Amino acid sequence: MATTMTPLQPGTEAAAQAAAFAIFGSDIPPIDPDDYDGSWRTTLHVIAEEWVGEGRFERHAARTAAALNALFATQKLYGVGSPETRADSDRLQPLIDRCRHFGITTADLIRHGARFPES
Repeated sequence: MATTMTPLQPGTEAAAQAAAFAIFGSDIPPIDPDDYDGSWRTTLHVIAEEWVGEGRFERHAARTAAALNALFATQKLYGVGSPETRADSDRLQPLIDRCRHFGITTADLIRHGARFPES
């Protein structure tokens, strides 16, 4: 008997839990029981605050800036459309996606050492 997967419904606990894992991956910090009221929806901000407090946002911005610089160097060496550049770009995409989730901006990446090429 085949089972049908039901899509997550917005505003549900399942959707909130899925969002937490999509945003933070398996790297969800321990949550103080006093901060957890049994709801993933109200706990997402606690996770984000823990990330800020532990410096994870800063480390992620620095790691992404370094990966961007490596991509730009690869582009310069092999060309923009080269297989090497595409491979670097594919590896960079999850870092960029997480930057979007966290609200890390281009200015933040530059502050952490990203050297965007002149247009």
